[in-house]
Amino acid sequence: VDAGMWVMQRWKKSGSLQQLSMRDSPDIRQTFMYKLSLNSNLHLFKNVLLTGSSQDKYVPIHSARIELCKAAVKDNSITGAAYKEMVDNILGKVVESDVELVLYDVHHALPNNTNSLIGRAAHIAVLDSELFIEKFLVIAVLKYFQ
Repeated sequence: VDAGMWVMQRWKKSGSLQQLSMRDSPDIRQTFMYKLSLNSNLHLFKNVLLTGSSQDKYVPIHSARIELCKAAVKDNSITGAAYKEMVDNILGKVVESDVELVLYDVHHALPNNTNSLIGRAAHIAVLDSELFIEKFLVIAVLKYFQ
């Protein structure tokens, strides 16, 4: 994924890829993503449902669910500290409020192929399966919209 991001950034000169990879400023606290974390309004919702898949290698589950991974907890560098601050910026008000925070880990039945090996299959599995979306909404999520 990192190599693919590097190639895409060089080829397309995409500002959004620089922002998503937090390489749009030498100072991590001046990056678009860090600044966006400072303006989180998730606490204004009644329910916040975060879904990720441990099979997804494009967006790690800790990132999709706005959690600290083990490496981040142990990371005492400037980047590690900023990452911890971002998680707190986004979820701090949610945890302190009456918001119902629900975290889901979705495991997909994926074929053994290259897309599964590189984590792409899990990344797009939700988009590829209307049946999954329907079942997930009916079984797990519908109760939050009543």
